[in-house]
Amino acid sequence: MQVLHLYRQLLRVTKGARDPAARAELRHEIRQQFDAHRGPQEQHSVRFLLSDGRLKLKQLGEMLGMQQ
Repeated sequence: MQVLHLYRQLLRVTKGARDPAARAELRHEIRQQFDAHRGPQEQHSVRFLLSDGRLKLKQLGEMLGMQQ
């Protein structure tokens, strides 16, 4: 559930991109990253990926001028 929640948060924050092409590219990149790590993972890998994803969410929010 944490993974799905993070995915949805990342997609929501892309709404801050004013340019529709930039927004589409961000969404595409997010989807690619999640697809690349789909499937069975070891527990420590999942924790690392979630932590990294949260950091990227924060950075993206700051870049787009939104608070997370």
